[in-house]
Parts: sequence; structure tokens; C-alpha cells
Amino acid sequence: MTLQTPMRCSALSASLGEPMIGSVDQRVRWLLVEDRSAWGTKAVREVLGVELEAEAKARRMRLLLVRRREGDPSADAVRRVFLVDTETHEMAVRSVSDLGEVRSLLDHSLADFGAPLSDPIFLVCTNGKRDACCALRGRALVTALAVDHGERTWECTHLGGHRFAGNLVCLPEGIVYGRVGAEDGPRLADAHLEGRLDPSLLRGRSAWPAPAQVAEHALRRSRGLERLGDVRLLDADVAGERAVIRLAGPDGATHRFELRAERAEPRFISCRADELESPLVWSVTSETAG
Repeated sequence: MTLQTPMRCSALSASLGEPMIGSVDQRVRWLLVEDRSAWGTKAVREVLGVELEAEAKARRMRLLLVRRREGDPSADAVRRVFLVDTETHEMAVRSVSDLGEVRSLLDHSLADFGAPLSDPIFLVCTNGKRDACCALRGRALVTALAVDHGERTWECTHLGGHRFAGNLVCLPEGIVYGRVGAEDGPRLADAHLEGRLDPSLLRGRSAWPAPAQVAEHALRRSRGLERLGDVRLLDADVAGERAVIRLAGPDGATHRFELRAERAEPRFISCRADELESPLVWSVTSETAG
């Protein structure tokens, strides 16, 4: 099948009714490196190098560049680096004067990384050279968030899922939202600070595998659960395109989900794509107690 369309990838995804839930790559540890240069199509590689990018990938770590726009980029002699564990919900920050120091930080524990952080971080992908949708929708979202959450809000490089722009990440929990408009961002940020989330725009959480993200969404929607801590992952058995997920609800009751994955209809998943791809979509086939 050949699909020709002038639509941006985010508009195409929405028009196809593509589900967002379960579209977050599982990455427990995140390393955020402050950088205010002009980001290219492969910004992390261009700034930090191919080897460092590969080492982070081998550790299944999410390595990103982050920035705020104030100040003179040429004055960045000292940069902040943030380490986040989205499973334990802990963060720490330290400063580096040489980007060569970043490689030594990949295996640091939070305890010896730097000063602990307790205030959440909100990330928005604005890497327009990678995909135009992230620039068009991401920057409007950053502007809206900056009104009340300026100190918490950072632009970031490619997160994955440009077709779901605007993308908003709430750290340290690793909650990822998609199709977030400027009118939605402040509401989602306020809710996160109050310990709540909105399943309607949820893509998933980075500490959990994709089928567990889908099971959590199903449980929250069916039970009306909105507190961040309402759902706990007990175990995940993922084998190919089948999965069994066990979750605990706020009352301690256990819920067992069986899921299967299917390939969606081929489409362009990026504005820069020149080949059709078929994203993997997980769906719940059954839910039982225990």
C-alpha cells in the first residue's frame, strides 16, 4: 500500500485514531544534559558523540539534551546534568564544566551523583530539526507551561513518538502524555503536582513495559482511578506479541490482564519519514481477579 498525504505526522496519527497508550519505550534511568546550542536532526549524537549515545542505549538509559532559553548560550561554561530513576522516583543534579565528564556519569548511583531534587521536572520535546511537529506543537506547550511552571519546565531533544506531539514528560515518575495542546499543559502539570494524572492523554510511563502501560490505562479508565499511586505493577510476563500483566489497585486487589499485540496499518510515523511503518499496538484481551 502507498500512502501519500500532505498532513503532518501528528495530524495524520490523530486522523487515523491511532491509540497513544503503550507507545513509551521502557527506560528506567534518564540522564539529562543541559545544552543550549542549535539542535540538529541527531542532536544527542552531534553534541555528546556517537560512542556516548551508544553506551547509553546499551544501558537502556534515556539520554537527552535539555535547555531553557534564557541567557547567552556561549556562556555555558558550566552545565547541569540530571539523573532520574523513574522506578524509585528519585532525582539528583550536579554540574560539569566539560562534556567529557558525562560518560563517567552513566553508571553512577543516585546516592553519589549529586544534590537530590524533590521538585518535579516537566520536559517538552521541541527538537524541530528532527520533526516539525515537535517544534510547532512543543514550543506552544512550553510557552503555556512557563507561565506558572517556568522553573520546572525544560525543552528537550527527541523523546520518540513525534506523531504524538506535543509530548509532555513528568519526572521523576516518567509519566508521558501525548497530543498535549497549550491549553492542556498547565492543567496536566497542576494535576501532577497534586499527585493526579489524566488517562485521556496518557501515552504511558517509562519504567514499565508497553503492555503494562496499556493494562494500567485500562484499569484506571474502568475504575476511575486518577491518583499517581493508585496502580502498582506486580509483575510482567512479556513473550513476543503476548503478555500477562498483574497490577494492584488502591485497595490492594490484584488484577490480571492478558494482552496481545498487532501491527497497525502502514503509515508515515514521522514528518521526515520516507518509508511506511506499522507500529505495534497492544490491546487487552481479558481481565480477571488475581
